[in-house]
Amino acid sequence: MNKIEGLRYIDGVLAFPISWLHKKGFCEYQLYLEKIKGIRVEATHEMLLGKLIHEEKEKAFLEEAKIEIDVASALKLSIETGVSFIAREFKTESKRYGIYGEIDEVQIHPDKVLIIDDKPGEKAYSGLKKQVRAYAVSFLDQYKPERDVFCVLRNRDNGFVFWEEKFDESCLRDVLKDIIEIHELIRDVRIPEATINMKKCAKCAFREVCDKRLV
Repeated sequence: MNKIEGLRYIDGVLAFPISWLHKKGFCEYQLYLEKIKGIRVEATHEMLLGKLIHEEKEKAFLEEAKIEIDVASALKLSIETGVSFIAREFKTESKRYGIYGEIDEVQIHPDKVLIIDDKPGEKAYSGLKKQVRAYAVSFLDQYKPERDVFCVLRNRDNGFVFWEEKFDESCLRDVLKDIIEIHELIRDVRIPEATINMKKCAKCAFREVCDKRLV
């Protein structure tokens, strides 16, 4: 297997970034070209803007942060005291599923945990849902909170929550299929599928280098 940027090992288990689930939801062949084949294209305005906004949000959060506390303690104290805890750019990993990533925001409440992913716009596309579900999978595997976990998509510009669901077994089955398929792409035992949506091809940054483009 050729060296693939972004892959890393968790105690000997190969893991890929959870953000790849979003890319796969848009077009699996785009994911294959960018991450597996390592093809580079010029960053779009939207990509650069998104990175800048995330950095600004993290800076503002750190300036307002009151205390530092680990997740295990926050889960325990939230029940004992009724106090809620918030973490930004929260790193998570799962050896069991071979995934890792950085959650935009985790809110630990006495009765629930919110896994929040900030996105531009307010439409809950399949790929966005799968990405935040994978964050929940990793968080649950890593910390095993004894309370309900909710997946949340939030508009990064105005803070509006435009999609939310309670994580359950059906969510796990849905995203596990995609996690397995990405691992198959990495091992080169799966043929990547290209989108059949011409609108996706029209705005794809890899359109000029894609041999399966529709437009």
